[in-house]
Amino acid sequence: MNSNSEHIIRLEDLEDYLKPKEILLNSSEQELVLACAKGKAAAQKRVYELFAGKMLNICRRYAKDKDHAQDLMHDGFIKVFMNIQSFKGQSSLQTWITRIMINNSISAIRKEVRKGIKVSLEDIQIAQPEIVYFELEDQQNLNAADVFKKITELPLGYKTVFSMYVLDGYTHREIAAELDITEGTSKSQLAKAKKMLARKLREAQ
Repeated sequence: MNSNSEHIIRLEDLEDYLKPKEILLNSSEQELVLACAKGKAAAQKRVYELFAGKMLNICRRYAKDKDHAQDLMHDGFIKVFMNIQSFKGQSSLQTWITRIMINNSISAIRKEVRKGIKVSLEDIQIAQPEIVYFELEDQQNLNAADVFKKITELPLGYKTVFSMYVLDGYTHREIAAELDITEGTSKSQLAKAKKMLARKLREAQ
């Protein structure tokens, strides 16, 4: 992880700080944002405590493995604290941080995803019977943790497109632009990801 002096806080040192003062535990988002913008370590630690678990799960949907997800999350939080003065409250703080984590993760793995996506003409033109529609409600014996685990087991290209389209609301046009691939490739990867995920979920029952 980059540790240039301009970084406001070293995330690896967070656990060494004393617990935030009680006033920070009850602060509004805007008060936390203002304190973080001033470089207050206690406020930064509180933001980290509030959102680290959720952000790690988001990064795991894009990362190669758990260690890679930790690195993506740490780099993401550095960007959060370096840019937190730009947060205007037009969305929740969680939504704003989530967008930074997703963008950071996609940017970090873009080249690897492109290298890993090998698509031929017949890959793009998938016959209709080959497409397996993915319905979570049909998987009665699985809980959210089971499904999440299977998503993280997908190949990098598959889970990146699946996460962007199904979980994070990107269109195929936006995915194509972000990953520098064609819309047809994005659609192909999504169909294959759904098919593989459905198979993994059936096998897990």
